[in-house]
Amino acid sequence: MVKRGKGKLRTALANHNARAKQRAYEKQKEEMEQKQMKRKLAQPPRPQKSVRPFEKDDTILLVGEGNFSFTLALLSEPHNHPPHQILATSFDTEEEVCQKYPDATDILQQIRARAGTHAQHILAFGVDAGALHKCDAVTGSSKHEQRRWSKVWFGFPHVGAGHKDEQRNVLANQFLLLRFLISVAPYLTDGRPPVYVTGKKHRHMDSDEDESDEEDAMAQGPPASMTPSDSLTTWRPLTPPARQGSVLITIRNASPYTLWNVPALGKHIRSMLPAISATAPSLPKGMFIPSLADVDKNHADYQVWRSFEFVPQEWPGHQYIAQ
Repeated sequence: MVKRGKGKLRTALANHNARAKQRAYEKQKEEMEQKQMKRKLAQPPRPQKSVRPFEKDDTILLVGEGNFSFTLALLSEPHNHPPHQILATSFDTEEEVCQKYPDATDILQQIRARAGTHAQHILAFGVDAGALHKCDAVTGSSKHEQRRWSKVWFGFPHVGAGHKDEQRNVLANQFLLLRFLISVAPYLTDGRPPVYVTGKKHRHMDSDEDESDEEDAMAQGPPASMTPSDSLTTWRPLTPPARQGSVLITIRNASPYTLWNVPALGKHIRSMLPAISATAPSLPKGMFIPSLADVDKNHADYQVWRSFEFVPQEWPGHQYIAQ
């Protein structure tokens, strides 16, 4: 056996101590991570903050309404959007709406009651979302009364034509949305993009306001100068905000709806319109068919700002109409 020198013994002892310290450190770290994990599991999950799609000063155009339950939810607690800032439309006549949806008669009565002096102006029937230029309630009746919308909502669009072939069904609904996007473009408000797009505060905002203030403004209800009772008795004109308008399209996150590829439709209207209009099922006689000239004239060019989950529970009374 060879006798070790003192230097080698010191080195071996130092290495042994270092390994022991490393093992102790790793064990302590593992114990701390386990404790943190146990604390996390013991705590109830924080509710995710949902996106409020409307602000209290938005002028809101709703197209393709079914039984108008979303319109009623928008007027009701907790949203209380001012009725003079809303126009809700349906492709069907009022008689057809009431025949299709048994609860529509009562819903329409409630909407008109909540609208007060604006009861004759908050609803419009027989409105084609792909030919909005034909509806004075949407566009305004003259150059001196041009109506502009900061939010246009198309909730769960569907042609409802009953095409059994999936490809024809997809093309029909893509053409519906292309017609809508081209048609609505000239009636969106102009101005600065919202805070959630730019990520920057604006000069008129107080220093203690942040992005959430703008997104949650809808929860505050009408402005102080406009109480719910005032809306029943005081006539007020449509007052668009100085903010860039946007379109909100709500669809189910499942096939075949995801096959419509809505973001691509908005971003590539010029390239997609000719092929889709040529291959989609024919429109009923007399319905407006847009061309590339209409795309250019209406400046129908879109960007995708954001995508978020629609939470039905936040819209009490709203009923999704399955197609």
